[in-house]
Amino acid sequence: MTRLTVERVHRLSSRPWLFVTGQLEGDALHVGDELMVLDGGAPSGRAVVRSIEMHVAASKTTVAVDVDVVDSVREGAVLARN
Repeated sequence: MTRLTVERVHRLSSRPWLFVTGQLEGDALHVGDELMVLDGGAPSGRAVVRSIEMHVAASKTTVAVDVDVVDSVREGAVLARN
């Protein structure tokens, strides 16, 4: 299982996506991956990866995602892929 624990969420008015930064565990993510949004362990939406940026120094990953429920992606939530 691949998990990205959300630490920060950014929205840019010039882009249609949410930018989500956090700690990635498990396998690498790829553009087009479909992820489940988990809030408190319960599914609360789906997200599709549109862009990926790795931050080597801080061991963080930022992904741009399309989400079906924007409010479901917040600090502490998890984006997961089985």
